[in-house]
Amino acid sequence: MGAGPADLYDYFRPVEPSGKRRRAQKRIAITDDWPEIVPITEAEVRIIEAYFGDVLDELFGPLP
Repeated sequence: MGAGPADLYDYFRPVEPSGKRRRAQKRIAITDDWPEIVPITEAEVRIIEAYFGDVLDELFGPLP
């Protein structure tokens, strides 16, 4: 019989430390371009209430 199947999950190879640290060439600019109020649809509200209704009731109390 031939050799067993190859180990297909053996893809990780440890990286050898080079001794040098790379420095970023320039700083990365981070911008926040989200609107002040993010719109949410009725379907999204229903999904959030279905999955997190108990937690939201615990945090904020039941709806009036």
